[in-house]
Amino acid sequence: MSIFDKDLHSGLSVERIEIHVATVDLGGRVWNPMIKWTEKSNVFITLHASDGTVGIGECWCLDTRPDTLLAYLKTEVLPLMRATPLADLPALFASMRNRATLTTRHGLLESALSGLDLALWDIAAKRAGLPLWKTLNSNGTGKAPVYISGGIYGLNKTVDDLVKEMVGLEAQGFSCLKMKIGGQTEQLDTERVNAVLAALKSDTKLIIDSVYSYDFDSALRMYRTFDPARIEAFQSPLPPDDIPGMRRLVELGVPVMGIEAEYRPQIHSAMIRERSLRFLQVAPSAVGGPSRMKALVEELEGTGIGMSLEVSSSVVATLAAAHFAAAEGRVAHFEYHSIHQVLFEKIAAGGHRIEGSIMHLSDLPGLGMALAPGDAVTAFVQ
Repeated sequence: MSIFDKDLHSGLSVERIEIHVATVDLGGRVWNPMIKWTEKSNVFITLHASDGTVGIGECWCLDTRPDTLLAYLKTEVLPLMRATPLADLPALFASMRNRATLTTRHGLLESALSGLDLALWDIAAKRAGLPLWKTLNSNGTGKAPVYISGGIYGLNKTVDDLVKEMVGLEAQGFSCLKMKIGGQTEQLDTERVNAVLAALKSDTKLIIDSVYSYDFDSALRMYRTFDPARIEAFQSPLPPDDIPGMRRLVELGVPVMGIEAEYRPQIHSAMIRERSLRFLQVAPSAVGGPSRMKALVEELEGTGIGMSLEVSSSVVATLAAAHFAAAEGRVAHFEYHSIHQVLFEKIAAGGHRIEGSIMHLSDLPGLGMALAPGDAVTAFVQ
């Protein structure tokens, strides 16, 4: 089904779009090898169609402040959408992408279009009276494989603290966990990972994420320090432009996963063509939304490369990833973050539940959630 299905969108237009922000104070207490968070903002879109149906989306916003993205939405994107028929949006989005070649604002644009695309899918599902996963794929299962993400660096956090944290996550029923490496010396990070592996059950796997911290030799050396049977994936082992290096790692048996914030189709195609990955990792809020993700699933057909969905923000992006994973069998897993959990109480409230390493999606229409007054601050309305 297309998000612009004529039967679902006949006569509909954009009535208004609201932008909301929810900011969490992290106080510099947690970090990965690239970013120390003082605060983290989540940028939401609610798109109101002319028949009253409201779709929800989320934009990628990993910066400390959301101001740049908000200004771009307000001045460059939303004014073009006012009163636009939904059927005309594909051409409008295409023209925006073409124009970005001159303005060089590709990343901001894809963040914006990711939120809008998800909101449109949410509208389509609600109008069909179906959960999003079933709207994406009528043969979907409604069950999404999930791993839990934690193990980031923290203020005064010891190895014992890390082990206690990861064992606690496993005790919730998860059989695959993610932790950060690359922020300390190789020796110290090796000790951290091996301490965690020793404390977990023998069949529990780890995803290690170095956030682009290594070169080829150090990445291979780190991977070979661990039992390969226990490592589900090595996320972002090399700088993101080192596609040949990632391919060499894959050829040597390293299960490379990447690249979480990448949005350019030509880069995805190059990584797929070169077989430089074991898992193509994409973020629903950065890559262009479910429409782009569906195109990538088709591109992965027959390659032996799986898809993994990155989430490190709120319930909106988390449910978007879960619905897509429940719809598409090529998705190996999606990320359920143990630190970044904005509005996560809405997961259970929507009838969604996690049992073991599977999230079971409810049959509520669309994403199966709604933003309520007080959930976020309204930045502006157009």
